[in-house]
Amino acid sequence: MQHQQFLKVESLENNIFTLGINRPERKNALNTALVVHIADTIEQLISDHTAKAIIIYGLQGNFAAGADIDEIATLSPKQALLDARVAAWMRIRQCSIPLIAAVEGYCLGGGMELLLSCDFAIADKNAKFGLPEVKLGIMPGAGGTQILPRLIGKNRAARMIYTGEIMSASTMAEWGVVTELCDDVLEQAKSIATKIARNAPFAISQAKRSLNNSVEMGLEAAMNYERQVFSLLASTEDKKEGIAAFKQKRHAVFTGQ
Repeated sequence: MQHQQFLKVESLENNIFTLGINRPERKNALNTALVVHIADTIEQLISDHTAKAIIIYGLQGNFAAGADIDEIATLSPKQALLDARVAAWMRIRQCSIPLIAAVEGYCLGGGMELLLSCDFAIADKNAKFGLPEVKLGIMPGAGGTQILPRLIGKNRAARMIYTGEIMSASTMAEWGVVTELCDDVLEQAKSIATKIARNAPFAISQAKRSLNNSVEMGLEAAMNYERQVFSLLASTEDKKEGIAAFKQKRHAVFTGQ
């Protein structure tokens, strides 16, 4: 499969990029090659183009309606353990810049786990969400049973995972899976990304790492890490520029230094 054709990459102003999943005949289902390509593309955009924010969305009406069922059908236990997706999902979650999920249509299974790998998500009012893996005799395997309960609590996550039911966008907003509902998710995501891109990029990357630590570390260890990074940022050129711009009532010009 020429997986490159299933991911549409566009460059916007302010070092913002969009990644559009483009497998409409499969409702943008995610197979191994596509997940790996998403991870590779994110890393390349950060390395080659100093991307400051990336928006992930689905073309033609759906975010991603799960993993590729044909792949799962023939997956052996050994293949599942050695699946290249395992490392790819980790690379997506651990990337250094903000990832925004802009969700329309179906966001199910692997699509839901892609959303959970992003920093936050916005959604169309009619979007549909779920982790229906148990209906196929399997379970979420890319963060659904780990990231989701940290986000919405064990009880709500248990309901979603055990029933496999499709949840509404309004419920996902109420539970905190998505931060807001809107009519034009891509335009709203671009607006938010523009606000992010105006800020100091090194400070953003360190704030992201510290935020991730808040759910991965104990409180004291995470607090100590936060203070160490805060102290590091106090010596940067961007801090000097940010303070000077504030005092001079002008827009700061950050360099990442």
